[in-house]
Amino acid sequence: MDLIVRTHNSVELTKDGMHCVIMGDTKDVKDEHIEKIAEWANCLWDYSAISMWKKSDSLSPGYFIRNNEDGKYKVHVLDDKQKAEVFGGTRKDSPRKLDNWNKKELLVYVDWFIE
Repeated sequence: MDLIVRTHNSVELTKDGMHCVIMGDTKDVKDEHIEKIAEWANCLWDYSAISMWKKSDSLSPGYFIRNNEDGKYKVHVLDDKQKAEVFGGTRKDSPRKLDNWNKKELLVYVDWFIE
């Protein structure tokens, strides 16, 4: 069983090298939401098909390469469609719908080291 870390404004899970984070109004976020993000990051979202990774510290939706003292890492900040899949139940395999998810301030991203 993977360790889910919760604070007052975040939920985090690292699985198979993918660090998954939900930040913001996370009071009603369930374990199944972060677990599904980790699952999809490892098998649904095809990161090898992304050819345009931008160098940026932006938290806007997109795909980014960033540097820190430990090396380079990639970041996928989920867009509204992807958040609807996670929280709004728009896919057959989506987790339970989170009530009023689109009215909550939620930032969702996945990051992993590449060097």
